[in-house]
Amino acid sequence: QGNYERSAALAVFHGDLGAAVAALQRGVDRIKLTITEERESGNPESEGVQSSAQYDETLQLVGMCVAGFRAPSTSEDASSAAIWRTSCEGLLQQRQDLSSERARTANVPYLRAMLLFLLNVGKSEGPDRILQNEMLSLSDRVAFACMYLSRADLQQYLLNSIEKCKEDGNLEGIIITGLDQRGFQILQSFVDIFSDCQTAALISSRVLLPTNWATERAMCSEWLDNYRDLLNSFSMWQSRAMFDVGRAELLRNVRDQQAEDAATAPMSVGTMSRNASQGRRGYTAPQQGRARPQPIAKQPGDTCIVAKYPPQLYARCNYCNTSLPLSRLSRQENIASGWLSRQKPVLSCCPSCKKPLPRCALCLLPLGCLNPYMELKRERNRISRTGASQGNLDDLSSLSSSIPFAEWFTWCMSCKHGGHAHHLVGWFAKHDTCPVSGCNCRCQFDGIQTENGSSG
Repeated sequence: QGNYERSAALAVFHGDLGAAVAALQRGVDRIKLTITEERESGNPESEGVQSSAQYDETLQLVGMCVAGFRAPSTSEDASSAAIWRTSCEGLLQQRQDLSSERARTANVPYLRAMLLFLLNVGKSEGPDRILQNEMLSLSDRVAFACMYLSRADLQQYLLNSIEKCKEDGNLEGIIITGLDQRGFQILQSFVDIFSDCQTAALISSRVLLPTNWATERAMCSEWLDNYRDLLNSFSMWQSRAMFDVGRAELLRNVRDQQAEDAATAPMSVGTMSRNASQGRRGYTAPQQGRARPQPIAKQPGDTCIVAKYPPQLYARCNYCNTSLPLSRLSRQENIASGWLSRQKPVLSCCPSCKKPLPRCALCLLPLGCLNPYMELKRERNRISRTGASQGNLDDLSSLSSSIPFAEWFTWCMSCKHGGHAHHLVGWFAKHDTCPVSGCNCRCQFDGIQTENGSSG
């Protein structure tokens, strides 16, 4: 993907000089193609073309140096090697593209690294020239260390790299540590130095931590809360909601996987038990078959990972003031009335007083709500069929098949006009004001304008 210099350096580190030369030649061909396109576009003498032509020549010279490398084995080879070494050192010192001042650019460090590696083959200090070059990717340096260092030296190098990443807040250190406790220390250092809670929140949101990691769980909770507050402060309500939904879905998937693993785990051949009368341990007799699945207990820290906030607003009937969410409707006394059992799963009227629900401002059709009788009937059938525990009716994720999000109640908090979600999205893609005739409310900009006004 354009990293020809890195590809060539890795090939040299693996001893495949032919692959390194081929990678550099691909880079040369790519630069020539770019120069040709620039000249055809009418900019033959531009600064970019001149610098590209110079760098093209540099890649060719480096490729010639790599191709001419030979490990000395005889006195004649030693003489040829001395000539090659002089040419290679001169290239590093005199070529402007390979100077130490240019070594901080993206690709030059790998060109210098491969030449320095070949110049120091057989020397004890050779690997250090590569391992201490922080311009190279840490992943590449760690791979190099795994190839050329002894076990003890490798362990010490990895420990030093971890400490260095903690000091600098370098997230590449997680390549070595993984997301263990040291990895979270690197994340915290990254946040302290760069004040980037978004990256830390997105990384930690994909991880479920053990319950005994109190410090790390507190750090994750703080990052997640700060990131949510940041999105809310930018009026990015949808992004924040999608983040919360994705995090909750991850937690549910992990719990389901844990339950599945527990259900399919085979019974161990011998089970440790305490013999209270003799005060010693013994093995019970082996049992055939699989262990009975046990319910997965909720971990004490789950609320720190995904905070389940209760609904703050409820839609209600304009006539009888009955709240329309399913969890509220299921508590109504007349839920088992005969007329609800004969209605469709989605109602266009209030389940309590039978008065019509508000109409969509665009299609003029009534907004719908779930039929509580049908939903509870479906839930009871599921429980009797699977033997599962009673579900939480506040969790609307399982009800998506009954009422799509596009048909949910959506309204403006200022003018109180609304309609179906997908209709309003289409309207505000081309209009700025409310779709209701005579209403000049700028619904989708109201919250942003209010915040901008208050901040001024």
